[in-house]
Amino acid sequence: MRNAIVHVGILATLLWGLLRTDIDAYAADACTGLEDDVIVAGPSALPLGLIYRRALLDDDVLEAPTAVLEHVVVGGRGTRPGGGIVLEAESGGRLRVVPHSPAPIAAATRMRLVLATDAATRLEIELHDPVVGTRLYRHVDVPEGEQTIDVRMVDLRYDRGVIPRADRADSWGVRFVDGGAIELRAFELWRDDDLGPAERELAALRDDFDDPAAVTTYRRGAFALLSDAPRLDPEAVFDALDRMHGSVRTLLPSMPFAHRPTPLLVFADATEYGRFWRRFSARVGADIRPLEHDEGLTWQGVATASWSDEYPRVRPTFVHEAHHALLERSYGLSAGRSWLFEGLAILEQLEISAQDLRPVYRRGLHRRDASAELGALTDGTPIDTRGYWQAAMLAHWLTADPGRRAATDAMLLEMAARGDTDLRPIVDRYFGVEFAALSVDFWSWAWLAHGA
Repeated sequence: MRNAIVHVGILATLLWGLLRTDIDAYAADACTGLEDDVIVAGPSALPLGLIYRRALLDDDVLEAPTAVLEHVVVGGRGTRPGGGIVLEAESGGRLRVVPHSPAPIAAATRMRLVLATDAATRLEIELHDPVVGTRLYRHVDVPEGEQTIDVRMVDLRYDRGVIPRADRADSWGVRFVDGGAIELRAFELWRDDDLGPAERELAALRDDFDDPAAVTTYRRGAFALLSDAPRLDPEAVFDALDRMHGSVRTLLPSMPFAHRPTPLLVFADATEYGRFWRRFSARVGADIRPLEHDEGLTWQGVATASWSDEYPRVRPTFVHEAHHALLERSYGLSAGRSWLFEGLAILEQLEISAQDLRPVYRRGLHRRDASAELGALTDGTPIDTRGYWQAAMLAHWLTADPGRRAATDAMLLEMAARGDTDLRPIVDRYFGVEFAALSVDFWSWAWLAHGA
């Protein structure tokens, strides 16, 4: 007899709230024979081992509200009596399952999916954050045959936009990158260690260095610094990061506080820096490489750079990349290489480099008619490095005036909630003018201040 499902919205909400704030209320035995959709409760903290299991059998009824199918149909019985559910999907089809009882996703260190397929396929294993409506996921290449797929929580990634959190996830799912059929048999949550999420993330990042044993992890304030550079001065780096953090909070007093430390990784040399990105991005199912001219790179809220003999104390790139990661984690907004993130980071970097950008601004203004490009610059998409001077000049103009600075502080909260840094649709609400008028004001100031 299948477990009865009682749909009591208020009770479910209360239970889930309790789960997120006190995950120690659950406990489970490391037992592989749990019944369908079961958490074994007990008086102590969650032990190591299996903490949740949902068996999927061929008589399961996957329908709303406990399941959402998009371009997926239940195809019938599994490959053997008592087997799993056969799902037939179009490319891009998706299954999302809401557990009958609150699942301890926040306490898990990995997910396990048990399935079988008659042909190789590509899937994305997902967790859905209902607070922001976006997903964490891991791309998986699935070979033919019976498979047990393990995905660690630290190996999940997110897309550009509003950033989801695993500790808020209320459902799991599968997205079919390719069309086809799979027999889905079980979903499980496992707890493999007693580390907290922040410590687990830092440990995984340390393992992505060439020699994890050579890495030292330092912590201070809002930041965590991981490095194998033998001549790095961590105190000098933290002093610079703390000054940057204080400056940012003065500039943007409404900026939320990040729920985890912001990591800055400093490698002994540029070659190891490049190898890290191949290793780290492959771990999360992607392929991210720094551009040839990049001195640093931030992605998934992880700031990276390498040691340089040119800067024996603090390389300005450290501050620039840490600023990116700080804003991404504080606002919950993935907007790398956007005009606002780049412009603000350059301003903070100048506090270390002391570079005079006025000649850069003057050359840029005279090189071409830049005044027609503000709309394309501020549409929220990644900008080319050739546009960084414009982003820095615009960020300076927005933050130099008290009224515009307050407007920028407020609009960033809306941008974070919306998931992009497109300035065009919100100009009138925060600056009281249409976009065309703002452009005229900005370029008039730019030519007056830097064009001569």
